[in-house]
Amino acid sequence: MRSIRPIFYPLLAALLFAGCDTAIETAYQEQIVVGAFLYENAPIDSIVLHRTTPFGAYYDDLDYAVEGAAVTVTVEGVQHHLLPAKLKGRYYLPASDLIVQGGKTYQLSITAPNSQTDGTHSISATTTVPMPIHYNPLVDSVRGQSFVLDTNNLGAFAFVVTAGPVDQPDRRYLLSVTALDTANGRIRQRGGLDSVQTTRYTNIATGPAIAITSRLFNWYGPNLITFYAIDTNWTDYQRQITGQGGTAYQPSLNHISGGMGVFASAARDTVTIFIKPKQ
Repeated sequence: MRSIRPIFYPLLAALLFAGCDTAIETAYQEQIVVGAFLYENAPIDSIVLHRTTPFGAYYDDLDYAVEGAAVTVTVEGVQHHLLPAKLKGRYYLPASDLIVQGGKTYQLSITAPNSQTDGTHSISATTTVPMPIHYNPLVDSVRGQSFVLDTNNLGAFAFVVTAGPVDQPDRRYLLSVTALDTANGRIRQRGGLDSVQTTRYTNIATGPAIAITSRLFNWYGPNLITFYAIDTNWTDYQRQITGQGGTAYQPSLNHISGGMGVFASAARDTVTIFIKPKQ
């Protein structure tokens, strides 16, 4: 099983602290935080459950991961029961059981123990998966090719990529760049705490064309560029990530009934290119 995706952690922290903020004003009430991203043409490999952290308590992943939950995903009237993964708080379906398909609606249902009251939490959410997308032929032509990055002229490194087809006129898009091998060295001119991150994301795009600029690359060598067509849940989730969306956590953007977090979906296409320093 793959662990929870890096994109989830910034908001996970915000959600956990949101529970803490509530505890300052009223008595602490335990809530379940859901982290789940479905991808078209892929299995459901990691639905992650945590409890909110009481105010003043030290957060540890394993301490607040939820065991013993009954987790199901229903599509077209067929209910699938997820299995607990080896890592505490993670649940999955084998690929032989279900592959996510574009255009279909998936309903999540969770019954989890409430450690505060000895009762149970009942949580539900729904996502409709975007239809499959693919890079345009121009992007396909650069697969595996090398590009030179001149750190003295970073503004010269920019190009636009698109993916299609567009399944809805109001569809939103996102793009990430992930360094696949950090042994090739970091782009030294970078600064700040995120200068060593292996994955960086663009802001939400309103059309299927996104500019790739040098700021998305932190490492030389092979870089995986992933283009996402995202659902409404992911759009609202992305808006709440610190430093990207410009919106603080809001219950109206939660889309999780009876809990907190994200149950979202996307269609995606990938291409790998190689970044070399100018000699």
